Amino acid sequence: MLDTLLFDGWKSPIRIVIMAIFIYGYLILIMRLSGKRTMFQYNMFDVIISVAYGSTIATILTTDKISFIEGAFVLGMLTFIQLFIAVMEMKSKKFGAVINPTPTFLYYNGEYCEEALKKERVLKSEIRNAARQQGSGSMELIEAVVLEGNGMLSLIPKSKAGAMDTLIDAEHIK
Repeated sequence: MLDTLLFDGWKSPIRIVIMAIFIYGYLILIMRLSGKRTMFQYNMFDVIISVAYGSTIATILTTDKISFIEGAFVLGMLTFIQLFIAVMEMKSKKFGAVINPTPTFLYYNGEYCEEALKKERVLKSEIRNAARQQGSGSMELIEAVVLEGNGMLSLIPKSKAGAMDTLIDAEHIK
């Protein structure tokens, strides 16, 4: 047993190298065919697909019971599902709302939105941290902080607030 723990012959390493080259080429192909939307910006569903891609690729590379064609089929199906979801999002606002959570105000016009902070489980210190990372030394300089559907915090400085029409879709919880 100990003799095969570190090295069990050349068959597996050679297979991994060949499969990695094939899978890498195949991923480039399906990413190009699926379009720029695939790489646009992550929402909740895109994260799920990315994890599934990673798991599938790891399984393909390390399990000799799965052929390239079987792995390629799984990756192709995941890509098809992602494209199908994207098309459904465009066609149905209700479906899109299920897939992409609504952005939520966490801070607006000088006040923290306490209910939203509680509902979204975000700490005030996390908002202040985001403000510092954006170069702001005071919350007084921030007009709004929005928790986006992808989990990112968007900070709108008062100096750039303008008409605030980019915030139309954000949920305002009192």
